[in-house]
Amino acid sequence: MSQVDLSTRIRIAEDVLVQAVGGELVMLDLNQEKYFGLDPVGARIWALIQDHGSLEQVYRAMLDEYDVEAEQLESDLLELVNDLLDAGVIETAD
Repeated sequence: MSQVDLSTRIRIAEDVLVQAVGGELVMLDLNQEKYFGLDPVGARIWALIQDHGSLEQVYRAMLDEYDVEAEQLESDLLELVNDLLDAGVIETAD
């Protein structure tokens, strides 16, 4: 498993198509021909990754927008990012 922290910069992989469906996101990895889905919170994280690329900025925006403990947010964010990295739909930009 890839390991990232809040200082990691992320970008969306080139061969990933994304479509919003009822507040959720459906992604198709063209290389692997696999579908992935994100719930509304995951979709918001995806949008922030696209906007900022910086996990620190994503973390700060999510902390402002959601009523969540800082440690829980960091843990959940890094877990999701690692899952997306392992799936190949995002990649580190460092």
